[in-house]
Amino acid sequence: MTRRERAAWWTLGVLLAVETVVCLLVDLGRPVRDTVPAGLLQSVCYLLPGLLATAGARRSPRPVRLAWSLLAFGLTTYGAGNLYWYLFVRQLRPEPMTTPADVMWLLFYPACGIALIMLLRFRLPAVSVPALLDGVIAGSAVAALVSIPVLAAVEPAPHSTLFGVVVNAAYPLGDIALAGCLLGAWALCGWRADRVTGLLLGGMGLFAGLDTVSMLMIWQGVGPVPALLDPLWITGLSMLALATAQRAGRTWAGRPSLWLSTAVPVVLAMLCLAVLMWAALTPHDVAGLTSWLAFAAVTAAIVRMMASVRTAEALGTARRQARTDELTGLANRRFFVEKLETELAGGCVRLAVAYLDLDRFKEVNDSFGHDVGDSLLRLVGARLRKSLDGDVLLARLGGDEFGLVMPGSGRAEAAGIVDGVLRNLREPFVLPEVDLHVDASIGIAVHPDDGSDRSTLLRRADVAMYAAKSGHGAGPVFATGLDDHAKARLTMLEELRAGLDRGELVLHYQPKVTVDDEQRVDGVEALVRWQHPVRGLVYPDAFLYTAESADLMGRITETVLEIACRQSRRWRDQGLTMPVAVNLSVSNLRDPDFPEQVSALLLRFGLPPGAIELEVTESVLMTDADTALIQLGRLRDMGLRIAVDDYGTGYSSLSYLRVLPADELKLDRSFVLRCGTDPRSAAIVQSTVGLAHSLGMRMVAEGVEDMETFEQLRGFGCDLAQGYVIARPAGVEAVTAWLSERAGVQQPVR
Repeated sequence: MTRRERAAWWTLGVLLAVETVVCLLVDLGRPVRDTVPAGLLQSVCYLLPGLLATAGARRSPRPVRLAWSLLAFGLTTYGAGNLYWYLFVRQLRPEPMTTPADVMWLLFYPACGIALIMLLRFRLPAVSVPALLDGVIAGSAVAALVSIPVLAAVEPAPHSTLFGVVVNAAYPLGDIALAGCLLGAWALCGWRADRVTGLLLGGMGLFAGLDTVSMLMIWQGVGPVPALLDPLWITGLSMLALATAQRAGRTWAGRPSLWLSTAVPVVLAMLCLAVLMWAALTPHDVAGLTSWLAFAAVTAAIVRMMASVRTAEALGTARRQARTDELTGLANRRFFVEKLETELAGGCVRLAVAYLDLDRFKEVNDSFGHDVGDSLLRLVGARLRKSLDGDVLLARLGGDEFGLVMPGSGRAEAAGIVDGVLRNLREPFVLPEVDLHVDASIGIAVHPDDGSDRSTLLRRADVAMYAAKSGHGAGPVFATGLDDHAKARLTMLEELRAGLDRGELVLHYQPKVTVDDEQRVDGVEALVRWQHPVRGLVYPDAFLYTAESADLMGRITETVLEIACRQSRRWRDQGLTMPVAVNLSVSNLRDPDFPEQVSALLLRFGLPPGAIELEVTESVLMTDADTALIQLGRLRDMGLRIAVDDYGTGYSSLSYLRVLPADELKLDRSFVLRCGTDPRSAAIVQSTVGLAHSLGMRMVAEGVEDMETFEQLRGFGCDLAQGYVIARPAGVEAVTAWLSERAGVQQPVR
């Protein structure tokens, strides 16, 4: 609000106070109304809200500017009508039934109604069916109730013309419609009102109420209309104008009032039903308009009730589904976690939580298909549920993993429950295709010995379950019973998870060069390290296997890829176009969304597909070969280069190599190191180079540690080399300096 507008509002406030004093004197019998200053004061007070609203509309944002302009137009025409009446109609005796002032006054109603609808449409882009029905109920009911006294008092004057009847009837009908729109708008707003909505509802409500009272007094001939109604009218118009000066947002901060949204529609519908019953059971007549409005309110209330019942049923069903596993009908992971948190928050002194994982379930899926696997999971869930007491919560957490929450159970009680579960589980399952025997690995964590919060208990139960799966014992494994090695593994997992959250993973880079005289840098391989806050730099051999068993590799690879993409972007900005190779795990190739994640990272950092190369080992390929081939094909179709890492240490299946969408073979260092001393190793290297070239792949030799080996590889026709004789893995600063030096002057390896 500008300084001039603020001054204008203060002026309006002062003038309104003076007008109130003048009207009070008039009602006390003082003849001050007929003076020119009093008339000018009243006219200015009626005109100022319209002018202020016009100024506010001009400063409003485009989406609401038209609505505020319509409201300002209605206020201005109303003030202009009052000025016309004062100048040209006030002295006429008898006063004409219709004048141009009536047209100006009546324009206020449609202008305000349309402005209100436009504002609601802006602030409520999507109106729910219940809110719409509440609006119909509120609008119809209030209009019906207001119409009873208004229509009963309306009587056309003798010798009045049709036009005069229509004009004079438009006032009560406008008041009825405005009252209905006001409460309907409040209902659509969820029975909430911020400053803008409150000013609109208050201003229109005050105006409609005063207009109705004055009309009733005039038609009933109940003395002169009090002069104090004028300041109240002006106050209502000023509230509408003040709404245009507020900042109108799209949403409301508070929640809708549950009490209002329930009680108000019910009370209004009951009143309308009472009106209809009163008209039907008594000789009193009710206007047709009132009956139709009341009927509309009652009908909308019935529909609203039916919709509420269906909504409640749908919400109940959705709530059950949100906490139920679709396949087995057991609780799902969400319900499992909620139950555990509820028990812990309730001060449960003793509590045990267990993870149960079926052994060799993947073999069932691979051998008999997923339909048989799903049937087995359903049977397992049903049998587990029958073997447990009602206090124990059983949930399917995903795949072949189940969880148990055992309130009131310590170590001994949990062991008894789990032993019973295992005994029942080991009975054969009869399926149409085959009879299957199932065993499970179970890890148990006990509160408070193994942790006092949800995340710690679940992590320790998870570690105990993996210890059981790896053959730690013949039965369930307790987190508190793990040996030093398992405890160290648990500690490492917890620290690794925390380290991932804190961004403790770093990358070292090792360049690879062409095996020729130029020794041109072809790219770098990203090697992950863990910058432990206590132990210092931890190499991948110390934590990657543990991370893989705890299903953390997907997150680690995502972190490594993000760091590599960010560094590749920085190098490119420095003029170093350097492809970065990143190693993948089994988890990545099993994730159907992994290609989209890689694409999103490249797009985020503005990198071409050639900026990143993905490396997979033979063991990763052979774990789930079909899925791996599909995923690698999708990645290669995106333009990324694929390399087979540590070639020769795994199965070395030529059948898969034939169809593998790879660009490079990286021969394992164990062959390269012995190339100069072992003729068999040299023969393997030479033949592998020929194999790679015949398949259209480049050959990369890892572990090149001396120039003799480098020259021998050149004689074999090897394409690229990587090893200590070229450059050791180093941090980003050292590697950047090394790359910058090589980019300036190509120097041979010494």
